[in-house]
Formats: sequence, structure tokens, C-alpha cells
Amino acid sequence: MYIKNINLTNFRNYENQEIILSKGINIFYGDNAQGKTNIIESIFLCSLGKSFRTKKDKELVKFDKVSSTVKINYEKLDRSGEIKAEIGEKKEFFINGVKQAKVSNVIGKINMVIFSPDDIEIIKDGPR
Repeated sequence: MYIKNINLTNFRNYENQEIILSKGINIFYGDNAQGKTNIIESIFLCSLGKSFRTKKDKELVKFDKVSSTVKINYEKLDRSGEIKAEIGEKKEFFINGVKQAKVSNVIGKINMVIFSPDDIEIIKDGPR
């Protein structure tokens, strides 16, 4: 499975951005606060229906904007597809253009595991 491209509109610090990915390894690099983690967060949003950084969906919308859209085109061995997340007054998901009644319908379409710097506390801090 691989993600072919990501389209971001008013998502975090991106006003209008298309990111085309390759089948191999993709590396995001740059200075701090340039949006590298925002790209990962957009994939997480379309994979699990929520952010791994915030509980407030409004924080995903670019400052001074009223809505945000993330669209991801992906390809699996047996099919390709598109997941679109729209965040405005409420959060809505579309799979291949069809509005989903439940956020849980997006789970499993794009497989993702994330390991963030916050997760290292599990190892360093030990049990509580």
C-alpha cells in the first residue's frame, strides 16, 4: 500500500498544497515549524479519523479560515481509493466521493502506525 498524493487546503499552516509521494521511502525535511509534522498529521487524520496532536478539530484549520480539507489518494494491491476529510462546523469524511455516516468507516483504508517523541515517555518514565 502506498499514498500517491496528499492535497491540503487550509490545513494547519498549509493554504493550498499538493504533495506527490513515491512508492519508495519519502523523507520530509526542513527547519522547525515548517509543516513536516502537519503532513504526518493529515495522513493520521484520514487513517484514523482524528488528530494525534489535538482533541480540538478547529486547531486543524488554518488561522483565520473557517474550514479545512485533506484529500489523500492511495493505492493497494487490489484497488486504489480516495479519502477526504472536511473540517468546518463539524468533521465529515468521504470515501471515493461517498459521504460516510460514521468516522469509523475510514479506519483500515490507510494503514498507519505512528511513533512520536511523546511516546518515548512510555519507555523513559516507566509505569505510573
